[in-house]
Amino acid sequence: AACGSGSGHAEGTFPEQETGRGGESVSSQEPDTANATETGGAPDSSNGERKTIVFSTFWPDETYQEAKKKYEAKHPDITIDLRYVETDDAQTEAALEKYVKSTNAAMLSGKGPDLLALDMLPAEKYVGRHLLADLTPMLDQDPAYKNGDYFNNVLENSRTGEGLYGMPLAFFLNAMVGDEGAIKQTGVPIDDRSWTWTSFAQTAKQLMQHGSGKPAFVYQPSGLLGQMVKENTAKFVNEEKRQAYFDTPAFTDLMQQVKTMFDEGVMASGRGSPYFRPTNINSAWDYLVTLKEAGKEAKLYRSPQAEGAKAGGAFYTYKTVGINDKSPVKQEAWNFLRFLMSEELQPAPEHAGFPVNKKVYEKQVKRLVDKGTIKAYEEGPLKGQSFPVDAAALQELENELSHAVHPATFQSSKVVDIVTAESQAFFSGQKSAKDVAKLIQNKATTYLNE
Repeated sequence: AACGSGSGHAEGTFPEQETGRGGESVSSQEPDTANATETGGAPDSSNGERKTIVFSTFWPDETYQEAKKKYEAKHPDITIDLRYVETDDAQTEAALEKYVKSTNAAMLSGKGPDLLALDMLPAEKYVGRHLLADLTPMLDQDPAYKNGDYFNNVLENSRTGEGLYGMPLAFFLNAMVGDEGAIKQTGVPIDDRSWTWTSFAQTAKQLMQHGSGKPAFVYQPSGLLGQMVKENTAKFVNEEKRQAYFDTPAFTDLMQQVKTMFDEGVMASGRGSPYFRPTNINSAWDYLVTLKEAGKEAKLYRSPQAEGAKAGGAFYTYKTVGINDKSPVKQEAWNFLRFLMSEELQPAPEHAGFPVNKKVYEKQVKRLVDKGTIKAYEEGPLKGQSFPVDAAALQELENELSHAVHPATFQSSKVVDIVTAESQAFFSGQKSAKDVAKLIQNKATTYLNE
């Protein structure tokens, strides 16, 4: 569900587009992945005033398809040339690799689509090479934009430096589900409003001492370190300057902190029934189902943050769309991007991703409450069971959404992959923290400057 859905082209590659009657896009008989990255925006030869916006995304998505139809109907002088890959599970990895390479090459050559979905692309490299337009001036000059209509905490914290290079149309809440019943039995007070990994570890020790001795988390050390870096990317990577900061005491201290938590049993790398488990909540419907699946005394807690970080929860941007800085139709692309953010598109409450538009979100919640009951995942532990909507829980959820201020990318970045892979040598005792940090620094710097 998080990858989008919709009918697409059977060959599993980007179709070459031909302009059909009335400006509709018609797929040709010989699809070609490279066509996804051709420069768009040129006026249609049949009408000097018609303009085409090429919108490239890896996954087919019903929302984008609906938006294309509605926008073209309202703007007969605009064609949205929506391009995506249709593939199957067996070929997804190869298709994605081909898509990323062709898009990178087109963007670096000054071509590429006018609009592009960034979730599956190395957006940090595009920002570092100034390939994406800064959306801040467009947002500031848009008379229809009002901060109060959006989850502005998400938009403000999705910036890279002072610039906003990708517009998150939606986001996930990155949090933890805790066994509140078991926690209350220990008598240990929990304050997750502003806890850091240090205070979390201290709390977890108390839970072990006063409870049954079970760990706080079940995780792999290198995976936890990668997750912590992913949730605090700005502390270790400057995407605009293409610089990494892993060869620092801050990172080696973080490595040692993770190791200590596992050495003391606060974290466990095997299987078990911990007090907390990490989760990504992708909609109001998913939130209610997640709590129900976790048990009658389950509760949502904020994820711990790095030392010195501001108080607040964490989020993943989703369906982040950028504008090619070389696009000849920047204004037209921006107008369509604003349409994608608008109330005119009303995804179902079960649709993956909290809308960045608050009014759309509020309508989704109202639909859930008015319906009264929801049905759980068929493949989940509740096996499609229906249960009443908890309106009070939804109010708590909106508070968490409004206080999510720590961003992370939807997919694991190459830098996080480097951290996860190379740190295993430290956790296994093969290398020192300093040596591993230096190796990660060199590899991350090389990647950022490729």
